[in-house]
Amino acid sequence: MPAIAANVLGGFLAIRLDQAWTNWLPGFDEPSYANLGVLADPQFQGQWWILGLALTHLLFNYLLGEELLFHGVLLPRMAGVFGRWDWVANTVLFGLYHVHKIWAWPSMITSSFGYAWAVKRFRSLWMSVIVHGIEGYFIVLVVAVLAGWYP
Repeated sequence: MPAIAANVLGGFLAIRLDQAWTNWLPGFDEPSYANLGVLADPQFQGQWWILGLALTHLLFNYLLGEELLFHGVLLPRMAGVFGRWDWVANTVLFGLYHVHKIWAWPSMITSSFGYAWAVKRFRSLWMSVIVHGIEGYFIVLVVAVLAGWYP
């Protein structure tokens, strides 16, 4: 539970950091094509293939990609270099890995501390899978758009 709270709290607090970051470096503003809000459009109603794409994304990106690589493979090996602060180094590396979302680096890093901490604390990859899986709420939003429930 503390890992989920750290993830949510870090995400909310970091929104202002993201704004400060992009104000300081205006070239790092979020491009319009990267805003997922544009998918909440009536033209996508009934396009159920998008749900398959979103579920594939969850499986291969979240579970097999990010979680297995960063918290299952890298985190245990980082202890030799970073000692007891390996989970902090892993979190920063995980945030910087999201270079395709450079406008959100501050929130990526601050909201990800719960992932690595949970794996380190409970010695189980499943803890970070559960914490990161909370972000899977977007599947509900995808279904709402596809079903026409979202304006």
